[in-house]
Amino acid sequence: MEGATTSYDYVVVGAGPSGSVLATRLARSLKDFQILLVEAGGENADPEHQSYGDRHWTFATAPGYDWGYKTVPQEHLQGREIGYSRGKGLGGSTAINFCVFTRGPKADYEQWAHDVGDDTWTWNQALERMKELETFGKPEGGYKHYVEISDSVHGSNGPLHVGLPNVWDEEFGKYLNTLGPDYALNPDHNSGDPLGMAVCQVSALDGCRTTASKALLSDPPANLSVVTRSAVEKILFDENGQRAVGVKTSQGKSWISRCLLPLELFSADQVSVYARKEVILSAGALDSPKLLLLSGVGPRSELEKHAIPTIRDIPGIGKNLQDHLWLELVTVQKANRHHRTSYINSPTALEEARAEWMKKKSGPLADYFLPQMIAYLQSGSLVKSKEFQDLDQETQSMYQAETRPHYELISHIPTFSIQAPEKYLGTAVAFMSRQASGEVTLQSSAPGDAPKIDPKFLDHPFDRRVAIDSVRKTLEFLDTPGLAVDREKIGSGPKDRSDEEILASVLQMFRYIEATGISMWHMCGTVKMGKLEKPDTCVDKDFRVVGLQGLRVVDMSVAPLLPSAHTQAIAYLVGAIAADKIIAQHT
Repeated sequence: MEGATTSYDYVVVGAGPSGSVLATRLARSLKDFQILLVEAGGENADPEHQSYGDRHWTFATAPGYDWGYKTVPQEHLQGREIGYSRGKGLGGSTAINFCVFTRGPKADYEQWAHDVGDDTWTWNQALERMKELETFGKPEGGYKHYVEISDSVHGSNGPLHVGLPNVWDEEFGKYLNTLGPDYALNPDHNSGDPLGMAVCQVSALDGCRTTASKALLSDPPANLSVVTRSAVEKILFDENGQRAVGVKTSQGKSWISRCLLPLELFSADQVSVYARKEVILSAGALDSPKLLLLSGVGPRSELEKHAIPTIRDIPGIGKNLQDHLWLELVTVQKANRHHRTSYINSPTALEEARAEWMKKKSGPLADYFLPQMIAYLQSGSLVKSKEFQDLDQETQSMYQAETRPHYELISHIPTFSIQAPEKYLGTAVAFMSRQASGEVTLQSSAPGDAPKIDPKFLDHPFDRRVAIDSVRKTLEFLDTPGLAVDREKIGSGPKDRSDEEILASVLQMFRYIEATGISMWHMCGTVKMGKLEKPDTCVDKDFRVVGLQGLRVVDMSVAPLLPSAHTQAIAYLVGAIAADKIIAQHT
């Protein structure tokens, strides 16, 4: 069957956190409108892949959950291609991420509001929407000494279940107590001020990850249709090329929810779905720009390379790719000093842990793979460096904002670089400050080809200084006497503290990261939101693609800055703000 057509009021492309919030809220508020949420991947409902504690098992046994992208060879990472995974299917990357749930600093939201000219993005307004989305599980047991959760900044009636790891580990209390005199304890890193050491908040409940699909699409409104395994190939425009009127999909093989369409229609080789109101892209920071480019929206020079007729020349589409780079430092611990990772290096113990989780949703996979310490820190030496002083004054002021961190640490993470019988402590260090801008372009005009991705990691001298300084500070952190007394050696890290050796370590560590699939994967900025007078603006403050009607982009590609946080919570916020803006047009 070919050439089938149908129509809806709003067509949302992509069922990740932004698209799921957006589609659900539109349907619940605009009851006279029909909403279609179309997703390229599957349902992602396999029970064995809902554990947050066995993410590597998901990658190994559920390849349909991941687009499996790779970057182009990175000049400053020894010419290597870096794994660039993106969630595929209902829930998007919430189905495969590490469940770290961070909002970031107040300073990021104030900067976003300033850059786009819209107070909706200020911290106080953003906070109210984040509270509406959240139900926070209050801390119990040992957590009470280290966590203070206030109703003024957390929600109790939202669809997203957020909380703390199931089990309090006394070893972790010792860890915090040891570091307390030198590193301030933060009782709630999601209060708007993330600085200091904190117990990490996670998107999980009772041993299971909280996905956008589970939270928002398990009981959809009657006027929301959700179609899976239906890849959008192209945006359709009117004869004048001024207004988006629909999308062309392919490979539609299944549907869920209260879909208005018969099986035969979405089993067609191609389906044209028309939007009576708007087409909204929520395909993420890699696939939203790809789809725009395939449809003739983007830099004219890029479109001409692939013989794609230009609908709208927008130079910023696919540019300004931002992402966090990180690496891992591993210390080998003394015997009887660290027990959390013992089952990882035993195939028998790991299988027993998987069996327990499948049966009871308990055990190591419900407890130990979640990070329990997260720290956001500033560096006085960084702001004194030549590389920092070479930045313009506005950028310097941004990085010196009161609540904005320069780097992040997460402890007690799993690693496969240290093998049994050794016990280890894995500490991730991530670089929050970045100046280089990457890009997403096309490999070809074929919709099935992956986008060409170049994040340009460490491409700017300041980025290399941030990496060097952050690793050095982390080594000092691990040298704190109360921690150093428990270790035998540095199992994975630089040999000395010189700039050259630390930078070499930054490069070498990514061989391990690529091999084990660990990455930050916080891509954003490729369809940048901004003021209309700015030459790199792609969408206005209301998410509308500049110069076109009936077309919006609602996902992390619109972010005008790289958030100083993991991006999951902000992606949900993006969907909520966009929904409120669209709903307001009809009320």
